[in-house]
Amino acid sequence: MTSLDDVVDELYGGTLDDFVARRDAAVRAAKAAKDKELAGRIGSLRKPTVAAWAVNVLVRDDPSLADALRDLGEGMRDAERTLDGPALRELGKQRRALVSGLVARARRLAADGGQKLSTAAAQEVEHTLTAALADPTVADAVAAGTLTHGTEHVGFGAAPAVPDDRAALLPESGSNAAQSGAREERPRGRAGGDGAGARPRVRDGAVEGSRRAARTSSGESTGTSTGATGAEARERERREKERERLRRRHEQAVAAREAAQADLDRARTRHEDTATAEQQAVAALEDAETTSAQAYAAEEELVRALADVRRRLADARAALPRVDETLVTARARAREHEKAVRAAARELERATKAAERARDQERRASDELP
Repeated sequence: MTSLDDVVDELYGGTLDDFVARRDAAVRAAKAAKDKELAGRIGSLRKPTVAAWAVNVLVRDDPSLADALRDLGEGMRDAERTLDGPALRELGKQRRALVSGLVARARRLAADGGQKLSTAAAQEVEHTLTAALADPTVADAVAAGTLTHGTEHVGFGAAPAVPDDRAALLPESGSNAAQSGAREERPRGRAGGDGAGARPRVRDGAVEGSRRAARTSSGESTGTSTGATGAEARERERREKERERLRRRHEQAVAAREAAQADLDRARTRHEDTATAEQQAVAALEDAETTSAQAYAAEEELVRALADVRRRLADARAALPRVDETLVTARARAREHEKAVRAAARELERATKAAERARDQERRASDELP
């Protein structure tokens, strides 16, 4: 009977696109063998991210890579404990050269496996390898070749705890639902106190023209009724009623067009507001990224400044997590504003279509006028 270790090795050593299909096939095979416990544990194996899959492929392609990461990481920790400045500088160069070379190799191996490694995924691979150099626990997880997600380590010292992937593998839960914390925006009324749902008034000129036309037509009917036959009078009255009906339809079409135009104006205003908010979020994100880059540069400088390394290194450790938290928050806000912009654009499109339909209705009503 196939063991869980064999299934894990086969799943995380294969291609990424058919991971779910191969896992489901292994579950069916375990059920067919009447091993429900094994089927449940196989079904709980999580599909790795693209970056985690690339790291798994990297260490499986070269088993000696895990030892190289452990040795270099141990040397860097020893140099830090003894404040050996020259050794720290030399090991820092080796770390950068090793990580950049491994990222480039991961790109090639991913391409050979039919998977393109994006810039974000490559950065996640780099962060994971850097964390493996800083923390033996992460190095062991990387060496297992069963990562399901990447990790990141800021500064020196122990990295955040990364559980052994084989013991912590959980069922896929799909995409996390985005939090619906955005407040619903109230429609704005026009100047002068009209609410968002108030129907625009028909133009005074159109109403007055209709009244004058009605009075004139009434006078004409009275003046000519003595000399016309009953049939002619009825026909004239029928035509007058038809003209009046068409006028009312035209007035209603004008009112509908003005209401649609008001909705379109409100939609444009909301779209401009969300666009402005997005620009502010993007600016905040750029500032956070700049601050983060400066913080990482300060970390490199602290390594070279041995005389004051302990105090300045502690300051950098305290600053970097806050900067990263600000960066994450700014990215989340940027995504929220981007969603709001798309929603406003869809509303603008709907309002535009409604305005076009109202204009068409107005034109048809105008064409029907005698």
